[in-house]
Amino acid sequence: MTQIDAGRDEDRSRRNDAPSWANIRFQPSAASRGSPEGSYLTVPGKSLDRHIAELKDRVAAATAHSTESQAALERAEHKADAQVAHHRGGDHSWLLRSLLVPALVAEGVTAFIGMEVLVPSLTLGIALAALSALVGAGMACALANRRLNRLPVPAAARILEGIFVGILTTLRYDSLHIQGTDWVAAAGGAALAALISALGLLGIEELLVETHTFRIFVSKVRISYRSWRCTRAVTRLGRITARLRAAAEKLQQHFLDFLLRQGMPLDEARQRATALRHALVDSEA
Repeated sequence: MTQIDAGRDEDRSRRNDAPSWANIRFQPSAASRGSPEGSYLTVPGKSLDRHIAELKDRVAAATAHSTESQAALERAEHKADAQVAHHRGGDHSWLLRSLLVPALVAEGVTAFIGMEVLVPSLTLGIALAALSALVGAGMACALANRRLNRLPVPAAARILEGIFVGILTTLRYDSLHIQGTDWVAAAGGAALAALISALGLLGIEELLVETHTFRIFVSKVRISYRSWRCTRAVTRLGRITARLRAAAEKLQQHFLDFLLRQGMPLDEARQRATALRHALVDSEA
């Protein structure tokens, strides 16, 4: 029987101790085993990890938007406060100034009653009535401006205003009397028109003095809009934060179950699950 020489003892020992290719291929290394957290986040918790990362990005964006909206609201409020501090008039809404148009129209209509019969044409009567209304409104605006500047209204200005109303009242009476109305009816109509005219002039003056300006009105509208945007941004941030908190709690519970299935003690599993949650959710961690 032929005997095969295996060589020297050192060579034979080296060949016997060499690992097989199968052992090299399937033997796990220390780096591949990793930690329980790594094993969980690699496959079972990968989708939750990505979802939490996405929610964190959305929370960061929502936080920046909320901060920006709050800053814009503060700037708008500061600007409005500065305008109100330098405002000379009252604190009623600027929308009340829309009544200036009916007051001006009332002045024109009552003035037209006095011009209707005394002028040869309708066009001239309308033009004179409009001019009279503008003169009366301009007088009221001038008196309102003096009051806004904290200046006393001269008695001569009030007397001039009264003379203006008196002249128009006389013209109205004459016009109504010429149209065939008896003197009682003509006097009553002229007195009513004079009352409307006087109230219209006083109304124009008071509306200019006791209301805000258009700039303050716009500032208040801007504050309302900024406040709505700020509230919306804060609500959106709270909603996304709640979703992030719910996803983190879900990940913590799933990881706890994963550790318990791996045979880890309950106390240690809870500690590791809580630590993983804080590590993934908390920005500082």
